[in-house]
Amino acid sequence: MKPVGAVRRLFTQAPEESLLPTGGDGERIIGRVRVGVTSVLLVIAALSYLQDPDSAQSRIHLAGGLVAVPLSVLLLLWIRGVQYRWWIGMATTLFDVTMVSAALAAFLIAGNPHAAVNSQTEYPLYLLALAATTIRVDHRACAVAGLAAVVQYSVIVLVAVLLWDMNGPEYAPFVYGLFDTESQIGRILILAAAGALGTLVNLRMQRPHILSAADSLTGMMNRRTFEDRWQGEIARARRYGRPISIAAIDIDYFKQFNDTYGHAAGDSALQSVGRVIRSRVRSGDFAARMGGEEFVVALPETNSENAMTMAEQLRQAIAENPIRIAGQRGTAGVTISIGVASWPEHGEEITRLLERADDRLYEAKLAGRDQVKGPGGAGRGHEHVRPKRLTRVKPV
Repeated sequence: MKPVGAVRRLFTQAPEESLLPTGGDGERIIGRVRVGVTSVLLVIAALSYLQDPDSAQSRIHLAGGLVAVPLSVLLLLWIRGVQYRWWIGMATTLFDVTMVSAALAAFLIAGNPHAAVNSQTEYPLYLLALAATTIRVDHRACAVAGLAAVVQYSVIVLVAVLLWDMNGPEYAPFVYGLFDTESQIGRILILAAAGALGTLVNLRMQRPHILSAADSLTGMMNRRTFEDRWQGEIARARRYGRPISIAAIDIDYFKQFNDTYGHAAGDSALQSVGRVIRSRVRSGDFAARMGGEEFVVALPETNSENAMTMAEQLRQAIAENPIRIAGQRGTAGVTISIGVASWPEHGEEITRLLERADDRLYEAKLAGRDQVKGPGGAGRGHEHVRPKRLTRVKPV
């Protein structure tokens, strides 16, 4: 069962969230290349059609180009306007492979099976699509693209063999060449090998990306990765007029916690807080450890009211989360203070949102900790007459 489980994980286990910015950058590069390639192919198809307007192949190439170019442009515009998620890369890689298969299937529909199975123009586009998928840094997309290419091309060859006498005299002089079973098997194996190679390369690429993009203790995004992605999100929010919020988080009395229980317990507390944050953020949000006991959560397309609600839920979840202390029979707990800033409600320049969230975090600390402060000084959480003391170990 182990090989079956490994294959299942290959298709289902998502890469680390810290790789999303890299995957999004790769997707946008692929989008621009897609527009460029389809545009060049359209120009070539138009010139070919002008030279021989009666050629079925020229008409199919021209029709395919007229469909592919606007679709590619629309896809690029859409990708630039949405927050990148892993499923987008899966969908677009299937789109690329299926577009190539559709072009080959068009030859079958036109009654030209040899052009479909012996094409020297369309078939290499499979390999281009499979190669491009590697820069999405998602091994699943590579595996799915390779599998889709093998299945779709195999169906095209099978349909051609079943419906036509591929080497019948009516096709002489065989402009596209004779049908050769071994050659077709070779083409299918090449697609399978390209998909497998892309998957392996992608898995190898992910390790150094993860080491450079993730915090080694919590597995969350590190500061540099977060700031790169945050800049893209605020640019998108400003371009499309969408709300965006950010929550700056700090563990209360963390130095006292370390001094009381030791640095190993402090690491456990950081990991515990990181796990709770990651489990609480919604699809589309992203979080990072900024250093020390500081965390941050970005909330795209979220106004101040919803951001405050989510921050308060996160504060409560952390406060209720027990932390096991190594070497002691019991658990301890920590609390957090949160500062929230939102655009456009906050009324500040969008590029200074993180700075404003830090200001609100400072206000939460001054007000007694273990609470949330938002735009205009709005707050939620426990009000303290005196700063809350460190939670002592509770028996199991």
